Amino acid sequence: MRVASVDGLLTLFYDGSELSKKQLDDELEDCHMRNGSYDVDLNQLSEPCRKYMKERRTWQQIIVLEGVTVIPRHTFKYCYNIKRVIVANTVVRIERCAFDFCRGLVYIKLSISLEYIGPYVFRACDLSSIYLPPRCTVIEMGAFAYNSNLSIFSCSQEARLSSFLFDCSKLIRDSPFATEGPGTYIRLNDQVNTWIKNLNNEEEYRLHKICCTIEPSFDDIYAIIREQGIPAFCAKNEMGITPSQYLKENPFAQITEKEITRRYIMRMMGEHE
Repeated sequence: MRVASVDGLLTLFYDGSELSKKQLDDELEDCHMRNGSYDVDLNQLSEPCRKYMKERRTWQQIIVLEGVTVIPRHTFKYCYNIKRVIVANTVVRIERCAFDFCRGLVYIKLSISLEYIGPYVFRACDLSSIYLPPRCTVIEMGAFAYNSNLSIFSCSQEARLSSFLFDCSKLIRDSPFATEGPGTYIRLNDQVNTWIKNLNNEEEYRLHKICCTIEPSFDDIYAIIREQGIPAFCAKNEMGITPSQYLKENPFAQITEKEITRRYIMRMMGEHE
């Protein structure tokens, strides 16, 4: 693995190695429990744990390299300062708590090969929208809980949604269903699952849904670009990666990835970050 600056963010190029150290993770967890807070003074930790956490808090971006198939459990847990994650298309599974409490995480580009998201993988991050690839059909308990700004979620009709997926998120707070406590479900029943799976099927989300299919056709994507305006694919993109990279035939392939703007598209479609 190596670390370098990319787009002004200190970036870890992740090769699938085991990064989590259970003994040090347990020490940090115990400290959190004693304090009753996840804002822990590093001086309360042992020297090895303090060094471990200081390094993990320097990372601002994660790029998962091609060839990695699994992101192991707890890999980036408590890496508070990660803002952006770009996952290679070879990744099939993300295991339990892999990005748990990455509180600064606002954007993730998932693998189009992804099939499984484990329990609490993205709990307590700062994601506002999630677009799961069609192959991702197993999403375990609490995977997106405590993302308070999460309001947009798209998955396949075949996806199996587990309990507590969206606890304390805007998605649940604004839902038409009764909740137990402040935006918390005891469980997700069939009615709620159906509502979630169809929530973002409206016409205004057509570009995102086409871009997130495994092999979007030239005709489909070109029709939407022509309809919504070529400027959407020309403005500078602060966030970097967009669904455009899923395209098998990109009609504007000569435009570099950084010039294809996710934020512009989102604004045009009424999705405000």
